[in-house]
Amino acid sequence: MEFDILYFAPGLPSHGEKARAAFDDGALVVNGRRIDIPLTEIGVTLGGFNHDQVFLFWHQEEGRHAISPANAAARTQLAASAPAPLSALLRGATKDATRKQRRSRLGLGALGFILALPLLLVGVLIWQSHAIAGWAAGHISIENEQKLGELAFKQATAGMKLRDGGLDAAAIQEIGASLTKGSKYDYKWHVAENPAVNAFAVPGGYVVVNTGLIRAADSAEEVAGVLAHEVQHIEQRHTLKNIVHSLGLRAALALALGDIGGGMLGDMAAQLSELKYSRDLESESDRLGLLALKQAGIAPQGMVSFFDKLGKLEGAAPPALLSTHPASQDRMQALQAMIDQAGAWPAKPLPYDWNVVKAAAQ
Repeated sequence: MEFDILYFAPGLPSHGEKARAAFDDGALVVNGRRIDIPLTEIGVTLGGFNHDQVFLFWHQEEGRHAISPANAAARTQLAASAPAPLSALLRGATKDATRKQRRSRLGLGALGFILALPLLLVGVLIWQSHAIAGWAAGHISIENEQKLGELAFKQATAGMKLRDGGLDAAAIQEIGASLTKGSKYDYKWHVAENPAVNAFAVPGGYVVVNTGLIRAADSAEEVAGVLAHEVQHIEQRHTLKNIVHSLGLRAALALALGDIGGGMLGDMAAQLSELKYSRDLESESDRLGLLALKQAGIAPQGMVSFFDKLGKLEGAAPPALLSTHPASQDRMQALQAMIDQAGAWPAKPLPYDWNVVKAAAQ
């Protein structure tokens, strides 16, 4: 009895490849090919947003392989046809998933109840909406923030040509890693093949940098300044706070409960391209971004020079980055004052020939 699966293996797409599987005479068969692995060496694990996706996995010489039923019918067929060694593991995994889901609903339900009480006062205390949004964001777990980030990232980057390979992507990843040491987030860095001078961050640690921004920069230090600033919007949860503030109680409860439906996700993804940070939040990201540069041993002047470069374009047709990161002269002066106040710190030039990196960003 064959059933539909997603097949994951080295060399296949990260989202898996459609295939067919079955059990034949005590062996797993995928697309008509017997997997030469004893059933006792095949493990069972759970995944997915609600722990409702079953994976059978095993290891071969070239790396980890896994299959997952493509739909509910396939999952039923897998459970019905699995030989005894796997059948017991599947039953245990199903019970474990039920327990996890029950605990998650109870815990998140209690958190949602706690969050709902003060947020109901927003209509009465409208002038305190930013403070309340900050409070709500502070009670949203990192786990749920990362779930939102994963879903919103897919929504926000739909249709984009993203890559995490190449000389320019490697430089972004290396610079970003030096700026996020010790972070509670697992950062993921991507380059978008887009001529717009833009970069954006998604809650949970997703950062996208356009090739247009890489080509507009004159040095690695300028890009490091942008990344340092952008990272602080994630570290300080500015985007999350703004989403909660913009969408109100509905967003706060969805985030707290981890119950993010398609419509809510679409609203949140749309907010990512429309959010404008307040002067206070921009100043905080500048100040903490400079501190991150100092801790990484990167010269700070690149942040000033790049934002100053963008600021000179204000008025006519400013780059997309200016829609969320306004680069006024006052802000440049404030940045320079912060650098002067901090004093010189040990810094070595970043080890990149930026003209070569820019040439790769085509």
